[in-house]
Amino acid sequence: MITAGLVVTLNAFSQADVTSAFNANKQGDFAKAAEYIEKALNDPKAVAKEKTWRYRGDIYLNIVGTPELEAQFPNAFQLCIESYSKSIELDTKKDYEIEINTGLSKLRLIALESAFQQYEANDFCKAASNFSKSKEVSIKLGLVDTISIYNGAFCAMKCGLLEQALAGFQESAKIGYSVPEVYGPIVKLQLDLGKKAEALKTISDARQVYPKDEGLLTEEVNIYLADSNYTKAIEILKALTIEDPKNEMIWVVLASTNEKLGRTADQEAAYLKALEINPNYFDALFNLGATYYNQGINKTRECGNIDFKEKVKFADCEKAASEFYSKAVTQLELAYKASPSDKDVINALKLAYTSAGNFEGQKKMEEALKKL
Repeated sequence: MITAGLVVTLNAFSQADVTSAFNANKQGDFAKAAEYIEKALNDPKAVAKEKTWRYRGDIYLNIVGTPELEAQFPNAFQLCIESYSKSIELDTKKDYEIEINTGLSKLRLIALESAFQQYEANDFCKAASNFSKSKEVSIKLGLVDTISIYNGAFCAMKCGLLEQALAGFQESAKIGYSVPEVYGPIVKLQLDLGKKAEALKTISDARQVYPKDEGLLTEEVNIYLADSNYTKAIEILKALTIEDPKNEMIWVVLASTNEKLGRTADQEAAYLKALEINPNYFDALFNLGATYYNQGINKTRECGNIDFKEKVKFADCEKAASEFYSKAVTQLELAYKASPSDKDVINALKLAYTSAGNFEGQKKMEEALKKL
């Protein structure tokens, strides 16, 4: 009889703790509510009830939403998820599905709002943590939280959590979010982590799906350029010009890569091909002008090594240099027309005018620089 009486008394206390927790939470005394609900968990019967866990989730949800309680309850967020998860498990008939999901949705919103505030404040480490929390709650809700996955990866990268960032960006790519742009940071992170073979495979696989994306092309070529493997880079670019001959960007990258190997004729031909496709392509106009100017400089140096007695040879050399400068002026004028406020173009055109003996043009560019 004494033992039976103890059992009845303990059950009554556990039920009283749950009720007290509910009332304290309703009155806004969240810390006291947490104290009561944790006491209730000492009783197996309370632990077996869905209501106990749902109340616990509600209590910790309020604690998470109360900044002044953060230090006292540092694990409140996880305890909230844990509680609602247990409630879902015990709510076999889904009688309280709406209430539980509402609580989880509010929890996710708190995490997201905190993450974006921390992002705006450049507190990327905390933002990454909260985006991760938002993603965790979304999984419980059966949602694919693309915003938290991608932004969490970005913040993790900014925080120096490279492996975490890589996993996040790879997940973004897998679900098709922000593709093909997302492959850029994936490749960069793989390279930063010393995973060059994986980076090359990432690029190769991505280009099968997005063969014309210039970002992917640039990333792949840059890998080989970083290794000074210009021959391999040119090999890839030539193959691409066959697959996509009307893509002017490929020709420009091919031109600049040929420059690395000193293949001036191939460099010039590639820039001309790009301009044949798109006559207003700024990069091609500017770089071809720079190519001609550099050829003129080299020719001028060559002229300086000719014996002054060889007048005909010297004159022919000077003429050739002048022709290069003239070509440079023509191309750079077109580039200047396309982008009249570009400081690099103005400076380059000024030098070309000077070398070509066009001092009026030189003065014009000096005036243009002053206006910037």
